[in-house]
Amino acid sequence: MSLLRRLWISVVVAMGVVLAGAFAVSLITARGYLEQQLQAQSGDGAVSLALSMSQQSKDRATMELLVTALFDGGHYRLIRFTDGAGRVVVERSQPDVAEVPDWLIAVLPMNVRPGQAQVSDGWRQVGLVTVEAARGYAYRSLWRGVLQLGSLMLAIGLFWAMGVSALLRWVRRPLAEMAEQAEAIGAGQFRVLAEPKVVELQSMARALNHMSERVRALFAEQAARIARLRDEGSRDPGTGLLNRACFGGELRRVLSEADVHPTGCLGMLRIADLVMLNQQLGRARTDEWLVAVAAALQGSFDGVEDGSLARVGGAEFAILLPGLSVEDGRAVLERICSAVAALDLQLDGAPGLRMNAAVVTYRRDENPGEVLARVDSALMRAEAAGALVAEADRTSLPIPVPGEGAWREMLEGALARHDFSLVDYPVLSCDGALVHREVMLRLPLPDAGGVLTAGAFMPAAVRVGLASACDLEALRLGLARLLVSPDPVAINVAPRSLIEPGFLDRLDVLLATAGSDAARIAVEVSERGLDANLAGLEALAEVLGRHGAQLGIEHFGRQLAALPRLYAIRLAYLKLDGSFVAGLHENAGHRRLVKAIVDVARSLNVAVYAEQVHTAEEWAAAASLGVVGMTGPEASRRLAG
Repeated sequence: MSLLRRLWISVVVAMGVVLAGAFAVSLITARGYLEQQLQAQSGDGAVSLALSMSQQSKDRATMELLVTALFDGGHYRLIRFTDGAGRVVVERSQPDVAEVPDWLIAVLPMNVRPGQAQVSDGWRQVGLVTVEAARGYAYRSLWRGVLQLGSLMLAIGLFWAMGVSALLRWVRRPLAEMAEQAEAIGAGQFRVLAEPKVVELQSMARALNHMSERVRALFAEQAARIARLRDEGSRDPGTGLLNRACFGGELRRVLSEADVHPTGCLGMLRIADLVMLNQQLGRARTDEWLVAVAAALQGSFDGVEDGSLARVGGAEFAILLPGLSVEDGRAVLERICSAVAALDLQLDGAPGLRMNAAVVTYRRDENPGEVLARVDSALMRAEAAGALVAEADRTSLPIPVPGEGAWREMLEGALARHDFSLVDYPVLSCDGALVHREVMLRLPLPDAGGVLTAGAFMPAAVRVGLASACDLEALRLGLARLLVSPDPVAINVAPRSLIEPGFLDRLDVLLATAGSDAARIAVEVSERGLDANLAGLEALAEVLGRHGAQLGIEHFGRQLAALPRLYAIRLAYLKLDGSFVAGLHENAGHRRLVKAIVDVARSLNVAVYAEQVHTAEEWAAAASLGVVGMTGPEASRRLAG
C-alpha cells in the first residue's frame, strides 16, 4: 500500500473518529436535556394538580374531573391520586408509545422519576398526587435529532474525505510527474519539469532536473566520444574522407551483403605531381589543397545513394558507387575530375595538374582484392592513355529491361501472384546458439533463369512506390514460416515504408493475426535510410510493442548520437555495420569504437550484434569486446558444421 493511501486512510479514520465522538457527545447531551425537561414536566404537573385539588371540594367526582382534565390536556403517561391511607382514588395511564427504533431506546434510555405533590385540606393532608410525563414525544424528538445530526456529520465526513482526496491528488500529481521523469531518464528521455507548488517537493524536483541535465550531458559526452573514435578509426585525419581500412570494409560489405544492389562501380582518381606540390606550395598549403579537393569530391558526389568516398593514398581517392552502371559511374568520375580541375592552385610556372581516373564495374560475391586489382590496372591504362578509362563486366545479370515502367509491371505482377520467396541467414550467439534467422526477399525470374535479391529490386520498388507492398509481402511470408518452424525470424523493412500511409495499419493487422507467434518476430530497419530524427520509428515501435514483437536497427554506425533515442523507443538490438567489423582483430581504432558502442548499448539494455563476420578471428575479436551475436559467412559455417 502506498504512503499516500495510508495517509489518506489515517486522515479519514481520524476524521471518522472525531465525527463519531462529536455525534455521540451530542446525542448524550440531547438525552440529558430531554430527561431534565421530562422531569420538570412531571414535577410541574404534580404541583399544579395538587394545588387545584387543594382548592376544590374533596369528593371523588371532583378529583376524577381534575385528574382527567390534566391527563387529557398534557403529555403524561401516568396520573394517580391516592388518599392518606395510600389507596388509589383516581388513576389515568396510557402506553408509552415512542414510534422509534428499539435500538435507540436500548442505547439511549431515559430514566425519568415521577413528580409528586401533597393535596391538603387546610392544614390537613388528604392525599398524594403522582405524575409521570410520557417519554414517546422525547424519543421522537431525539430520533429527529439523530437523523438530522447524522446527515450533517455524514455530509461533513464526505466533504472532508473529498477534500483530503483532492489534496492528496494535488500532492500526488508532482510525485507522479517526478516518477515519470525518473523513468524517462532511465529510458534516455531527458525531460525537465516545472517546479511543483508543493514547497516540500520543490527541492526534489530541482534535484531530478539537475540529474536529468547531468545524464543528458553524460550521454552526449559518450556519443561525442564514440563519434571521435569512429572518426579516428575510419576517417582520414587530413580530409575527413574514409580511410583505406574503412573503405576496404565498405567494399567487402557491398560485395557480400545480400540486401545491397548486386552490381555497382568502383572508381579511382589519382592526382600526380604531389611531390611537386609539396615543393612549390609547402606542406601546410598542400594539406589545405587536399582538403579543398575532398570538398570538391563531396560536392560532386551529392545525390549518389549509399556511395562512399575515401582517401586511400597521398593523392589517390577511391569512389564506391553501388547500383550504378558503368555509364553512370563514368559520368560521376567526369564530374569529379572537372570539379578538381577547377581548383585554382596558383602554381608558379606549372602547366597544371595531371589527373588520372578509371572506373570498373563489380558484381556481388567477387573478391575485393580482385576488384581493386582490376581498377588499379584500369588506372594504369588511364595514365598511359591520358584519358578516363571505364570498363564494364560483360557478364549479364538477370535484371529486366531498365526503366520504371518495366520495374513497376514486373513487381506488381509478382506481388499479385505472390511470386516472392524468402532466404534466411542465421544470427548466432557467441556460443553458437541460434538467436534468430534474418529472412530476406527473393524474386525468381523463370524467364531469365535467375533470382533477384532484395538489393536488386528494392531500389526500383522505392522509386515506383511499391516498397511498402514488398515489405508487407516479406512480413506475410515470415509469419507463414513461423507456423512451420520454431525459430524466431527477423524481417527487414525499408525506412521509406515507415512513412508511407497505411503501412503501419496493415502491419498491425498482420501481427494481430499471428497471435502469440508475434513475440518471435523482429522487424529490422536499416540505419542508412533513416534521417537524423528517426522518422517513423516511434510509431513502428508502438505497433510492435502492442504485439510483443521486437525492433532492431541494422547497419548501425553512422548516427551514433541517436543511441539514447533508440533506447527510448524500446530498441531490442542493433547490428554493427559490416565496415566496422572487417579486419576487427587487426584494427585497433575499430576495436575502440566497437567497445565504446557496446558499453553505451549495454547501459541502455540494448543488445549488440555484428554483421558480416567473415573469419574466426573477427568472431573472437567481436566477442571479446562484448558483442553478443554474430551474422555473416562465419555464422553460416558454424551453424552448418
